[in-house]
Amino acid sequence: MANSALSENWLLKEIGDIHWELLSSGLEQKSSEFKDDIGNRLYATFVRINYSLSLLNLFFENEILYLKSEIKRFGNNTYFSTVNGKCNEKQLYANLMTSFSQRELNDNSKISKSNPQEKVNHIEQLKNTPEFLNEYRLLKKGFLNEIKSSNFNFKITEDVIASSQYSINPYYDINGVGLLYFASYPIVADKCLLDYFKNNQQIENFESAYHTVYRDIFYFANCNSADHIVFKLNSISRLDENNLSVTSSLYRQSDNTLMAKIFTIKQKVS
Repeated sequence: MANSALSENWLLKEIGDIHWELLSSGLEQKSSEFKDDIGNRLYATFVRINYSLSLLNLFFENEILYLKSEIKRFGNNTYFSTVNGKCNEKQLYANLMTSFSQRELNDNSKISKSNPQEKVNHIEQLKNTPEFLNEYRLLKKGFLNEIKSSNFNFKITEDVIASSQYSINPYYDINGVGLLYFASYPIVADKCLLDYFKNNQQIENFESAYHTVYRDIFYFANCNSADHIVFKLNSISRLDENNLSVTSSLYRQSDNTLMAKIFTIKQKVS
């Protein structure tokens, strides 16, 4: 629990761990054993996570969230999992995608795609390129004008309404292998968005008045802990009296590299 609601940070870590467990089981290897053909350590790096769920504040302490998941692959580098969650009448649905990558000389700014050694692989192979992957590739190349989901559409824009800097907390934002935790990206964006509302006095107590019901996170780069993250608010619009649509971007301050695009729906607490 966090902010009087289900912790979104914890939830991301939990479904991320489920994905990694399914991957390790399918490859019959521990995550620390993933290597390429010449022995370089590989990481199953999240490149996109999409989820929709009931309002976070509707989940209560001591309730049980049941999670069911499965994993598939496209080639030997890209893996997709789905997670379905149920907690009484509350629900969660998530799609997660990882690709294998390696880090050069422990520098988080130098991460490149790589392929694991050909060993045992029990994970089902997909015959056609998933749309989930196609959209990621198109957005990364700047060829996508809109992101669509079953309920929401987001226009892709490079407009900047507001910008701010975030200092990385190494005790919270950095994971066990020294990388910026994938679960920290949307939380960094939320903290900066909260500061924006506080500074502009637009929505009082935004952190408790609105909670996440939808996210689509596209990951493009990582960051060293001594660096800073630049948050850019690209668009914000009111879909109706209860829902806000937010598009934001995270950049690495040292070289202005785009780290992530994050598409969010925040719903007003009734």
